[in-house]
Amino acid sequence: MPSNPASTAEVDAVDYEYIQSQGAHGVHAHNLFDAFVGSQREIWFGSDGSGLIRSTSGPASFFTEEGQAHWEAAGSPTLTHGPSIDLCAPGCLPGPRARRARLARHPDGLEAALSARQPLTLHTVQELLGEALVEPEFCRDVYEIATRLPGVEVLGSIADQLGRPGHGLARVERVHRIELIFSSDTSELLAYQHFLAEPQPFAAAGTLHSWAAFLTRRLVAVLPPDVPPVPRLPCDPPGAGRGFPIRPGFTVMTGYVADP
Repeated sequence: MPSNPASTAEVDAVDYEYIQSQGAHGVHAHNLFDAFVGSQREIWFGSDGSGLIRSTSGPASFFTEEGQAHWEAAGSPTLTHGPSIDLCAPGCLPGPRARRARLARHPDGLEAALSARQPLTLHTVQELLGEALVEPEFCRDVYEIATRLPGVEVLGSIADQLGRPGHGLARVERVHRIELIFSSDTSELLAYQHFLAEPQPFAAAGTLHSWAAFLTRRLVAVLPPDVPPVPRLPCDPPGAGRGFPIRPGFTVMTGYVADP
């Protein structure tokens, strides 16, 4: 019996989870200098593991005047860049949908699934809910589980770096105090911010070291029209591949080949 072309097209259709964010992060150059560099980022996670990352960095500042002097002594290397893109073939950009699907299949429920491989942390929650398009109920469930982590603080009212109010969770993990800011109804992760929990050579305890605010999340049918077509050589197994710099600011990720 011949296949139905319309059904085949539906099976092969790809859509994308699109997330836009901005923030700033510590940049540490092999003990030469330490800077704090802004970031603007967009990412498209395809349902087939393809996708696109488009980013810009800047402006740049320094944690201390001494840090800026070290940067100048190193020749004032460039810390910012204009728009750059990473274009990924199918399977090369494992997305949050695949991870959520694995969690949903765990026989003992979500809480057991989140801790199946290693103990749950706020950093794990940040990665699960940040650059992802999740159902409100899923976000609330993860929030409730995170409130039970050892040493977690429920902050109540808190604002992110853009001034958006919400509810927060905080916990010291390694050298950072991680704060996650959720919408007031805990249906969405608005932002995260990391503060130094102990003094470092480049900055005092309490210094803001990294933050990101998630501005837009939506499902889209296609990638932007101003980028090249997605490469067709898939990563096999998914997540394994090779990046090829095509030109400055443009990298393609495909399945591994010896000859680009």
